Amino acid sequence: MKNITKLPPVVACCVVIATVLWLPESASLYAQQSTAAACLTTSRHQLSKSGKQIFDIAQKRLNAYLASTKTNRTNAPDEPVHTIPVVVHILEPEGRSLLTDFQVHEGIAELNKAFRNQLPESDGVDTGIQFQLAVRTPDCSATTGINRVYPNNPNYTLYGVTSAGGPGLPYDQVYPMSYWNNLEYYNIWVVNFMDQGAALAAYPTGAYSPFDGTMITASYFTTKILPHELGHALFLGHTFARAIGGGDLDLIECPQNSNCAEQGDYICDTEPVNQSSNYICFSNANPPNPCNNNAPYGTVLKNYMGYNTFGCQTQFTNDQRTRMRGALESLRTGLINSKGLDPVVTGQTIPQGISATLTATGCSGQIQWYDAPADGNHLGSGNSLTTPVLYESTTYYASCLRADCPSDARVAGLVTVGPGLPVHLVRFGAQVTEPNTVTLNWATSFETMHDYFDVESARDAKTFGKAGRVSAPFRVTSGISEYRFADTPEPPADIIYYRLKQVDTDGSYSYSKMVSVRMQEMQKITIGPNPAGNSISIAGVSRNWDIEVIDARGMIVQRLKNRFQIDSERLPAGLYVIRVNMENGHTVARKIIKSQ
Repeated sequence: MKNITKLPPVVACCVVIATVLWLPESASLYAQQSTAAACLTTSRHQLSKSGKQIFDIAQKRLNAYLASTKTNRTNAPDEPVHTIPVVVHILEPEGRSLLTDFQVHEGIAELNKAFRNQLPESDGVDTGIQFQLAVRTPDCSATTGINRVYPNNPNYTLYGVTSAGGPGLPYDQVYPMSYWNNLEYYNIWVVNFMDQGAALAAYPTGAYSPFDGTMITASYFTTKILPHELGHALFLGHTFARAIGGGDLDLIECPQNSNCAEQGDYICDTEPVNQSSNYICFSNANPPNPCNNNAPYGTVLKNYMGYNTFGCQTQFTNDQRTRMRGALESLRTGLINSKGLDPVVTGQTIPQGISATLTATGCSGQIQWYDAPADGNHLGSGNSLTTPVLYESTTYYASCLRADCPSDARVAGLVTVGPGLPVHLVRFGAQVTEPNTVTLNWATSFETMHDYFDVESARDAKTFGKAGRVSAPFRVTSGISEYRFADTPEPPADIIYYRLKQVDTDGSYSYSKMVSVRMQEMQKITIGPNPAGNSISIAGVSRNWDIEVIDARGMIVQRLKNRFQIDSERLPAGLYVIRVNMENGHTVARKIIKSQ
C-alpha cells in the first residue's frame, strides 16, 4: 500500500462531502478489466473531524427518513422510478477529444443497466433509479447534457489532474471550470489522467456544494467503476467498509458486525468481508469467509461496491436499494424534480374497451396533459390522467409547468391497446385471515370464453411460482363474479407478493397488478375472544386503522376507526368476520363466533 497518499488540498477543503477515491490498477489487473483498488473513505473520516461530523449528520437524517417510511416501503417494482439529471463536463486536452457523444451515451446506458439490473450477467435487484443526460440548463436553455471544456493548459494535456505542487492541473481548479447546481443536477467531470486514482466521488450531505459530483478518467467512463462511484454518491460504502485495523485500507481485518445497520457498510444483506477477499471471483469453489464464521462466501463478492473484477460485479442488493432510494429521497430531493429533465410519463397496456391511467413524475411544478404534441386539446392537470374507454392504441402528452423555467416541451405516453382480454378484473386483494393463511379475493365484471385463474406468489416481487388454480365458468357472464383462494405459504415470510394469471380457452393470458401482504406484521394483531360475548378486543395495531364487522351475508354491520374495542352486545349470535384495514394498505381478517 506504499502508493497511497493523502488527498490533495482541494479535497481536504471539501471534506464535508466525504470524498471517495479509486487508486490506479496494475497493468495486468487492468488487462483483466479489474476494479481492484483502494479507497480513502475511512481514512478521510479519521483525518477530518468536520468531515466525519457532516457524514454523521447526514447518516442520522437518512436513518430518520428510513424509519419514518418503513411501513410503506416494499421494495416492489411498483414504486416510482427516480430519474437523476446528469451533466457530463469533459475537460478536453489539447489536440484530441477524450470521449465522443456516442461514448457518453454508451456510458450512461451501461450505468442504467447496472442500476436497473438489466445487464446480461445481472443477478441483483432493480434499484428503481436511473440516470439521464440533462435536457435543460440552469438558465432553462436547451442542452445535450454534455459540456465540453477546454482548459488550454499544456500541463493538463501532459499530466492531467494532480495534487498541489504537481505538474498538472490542480484539483481545486477543475470543479469551477464547469459546475451546475448540485441540488438540481448531478455533475460528472471527465478528465484525461488523475495522479491519485481513476475516479473520485462524494457522499451526499443534503446541502449546496460546488465539489459534489464524480471525477473520473475517460478510460473508465464506460466501465463498472461508474456505477460503483454513483453508489457512493447515493450513500453506499464499500462492502468491506470500516474494518477494525484501519478501515478500507486494511486487507486482513474484518469489519465490526455486531449491528449491521450501524457498522461496516450499514447494509444487512451484504455479509461482512475484508478487503483482500475482493480480489477473487470464485466460479465453482467457494472457500470459507473468515469474517463470517468461516461460512462459504455468499453473493457479496459479486457486489458493485466491492473491488472485484468487472465480470464478477453483477449486483446491488435489496438493502442497498433501500439505502440509495432513501438517500435520494431525503438528501438529494432536488434531483428527483429537477428542471433539468422533462417529466417521465409511464405508459400502459390495456385490453380493448376499458380506460387507462397514465402517470407522470419528475416535475416540481404542475403536469399538464394534452392529446397532441403541439396545440391540440388540454385534457387536464395533475400527476395522472385517466383516459376514456379505448379501443385502439393512443398517445397522450404531458408537459411540466414551472414558474422558474417555462417550457412547452411535451413528453409522449403511449397507451397500447391489445386484443380483448378474457376477463375484466374489477378488484383484487389479499389479507391474512389466519396466522399462516392468506386469503385472496377478486371480482370480475365481464367474462367470455374464460378458462381459469392461476394464483402466483413470490417472496421478492420478481420470481413468481404457481400457488394454485381457480376454474372459471365456461360461459359469457356480464355481472359481477366473485372468486376466493386461500394460500398457506411454506415457509412463512415477512412479505409475500401475489398476482393473477388470467387464462382464456385459447391459451392467451394476461396478468393482474401485484398485491402484497406482510405476514409477520399481521401475525402480531390479535382479535378476540373467540367465541365472543359482549365485546371484542383488538391488539397489536399501530398508526391509523379502520375496522369492519361483516356478517354471514357479507354485509358490513359496523364500521369503526382507531378503536381497540368493538361493542358486540347487540349483534345477533352467529359467524362474523372482523376486518382491520391498515393505513399502509394491508388488511387482516379473523372469523369470530358471537355467542348468545
